[in-house]
Amino acid sequence: MPFSLTRARVCLIALFAPVLAFAQPAEPDFAARTAALVERHRANVDALLGNARQDGMALLVIPTLNLDAEPPRDFNDDATRDRFVRQRSTFMRWNHKSKEGYVISAGAGDHKLAPTDPGPQFQTVRGKLLYQVIPVWPGEYRLNRITYHQPRTELPETVPPQSAMERLKKIGIATLDYAVDREFKMSTPGTKTGLEDDDGLGKGCEVMLRAGGGCDEAAREVRWRINGEIAFNAGQADAVPAPGIEAELTFSPIAAIKLEAGEVVLTDGFVLPVDQPVMTPDSCEDTSLGPTCTMDSLTLTRLPASLDDFRQAPSAASFNLPTLDAALRDLTYRAPTLYYKPVSAAEPNQIRAVGD
Repeated sequence: MPFSLTRARVCLIALFAPVLAFAQPAEPDFAARTAALVERHRANVDALLGNARQDGMALLVIPTLNLDAEPPRDFNDDATRDRFVRQRSTFMRWNHKSKEGYVISAGAGDHKLAPTDPGPQFQTVRGKLLYQVIPVWPGEYRLNRITYHQPRTELPETVPPQSAMERLKKIGIATLDYAVDREFKMSTPGTKTGLEDDDGLGKGCEVMLRAGGGCDEAAREVRWRINGEIAFNAGQADAVPAPGIEAELTFSPIAAIKLEAGEVVLTDGFVLPVDQPVMTPDSCEDTSLGPTCTMDSLTLTRLPASLDDFRQAPSAASFNLPTLDAALRDLTYRAPTLYYKPVSAAEPNQIRAVGD
């Protein structure tokens, strides 16, 4: 398994990953340099994904929610922006059954590349689904971890430790860490120039430095923050700290998928509803990792995938990824193994995990 070759490809992509996100376009040639950066990133993604099977890996295609399917959001509304940030930051983490550190991370957030967890490198949309293509090392992976950022939220009050036996009866734990977000409050109405989308950052996924589609709302939210920085520097906005939480949910496996080297597999995705998980009241203990709380239950929404639906989404070739497009011609569907039953026959795609 030529691990070093793939590591080199992943690290090469990581060199270009500092998103244009919080750049302040000023120089006249900014747009040209951005376009060149995007093109180099496209070529590296095509090589990484298109040659993954020759490097001893598999390709996994898995859906998550297409956050562009809804009408454009009003990011000036705190609640709207907070909900979007939580949705976009959520990652479903499938951990290798026996190899520590080998992970499949699926979600619309900003992924931190690692050779053992390359994350989504291409994505394409079809209706409410955003299909992501992820290079994966062979083996069995279990969905037993979720991470997300919860804006404008304080850490909970902690209580004395409870018995280990009581904790073991629960479905899992939530480990919380304090974060500080920077929010902007306009003190002077901004002047619309009509050039807000002509700032040299590009469109959609170009702004996020991603290959594919499904980044329009994410790009708009990034621009909201850039414009806030610009307004702050011009004395037209106040910058205020806002509390936030980095959450990591660790739980008994809900689903599993097994992949062999050389395979190209489409499987079902899962998302975390905004009202989940259901926490155990007064269960948060103070630990060296931060408050750790138990969960009474965790319900995930399953996103069924189909080859026919995926084939109707914009192809990799339409994004100038010919090597990947050729690899995806061998795509086959494989349903994940589920460890919990649906909530009911009326809600077959609501999968609820509960403790003993």
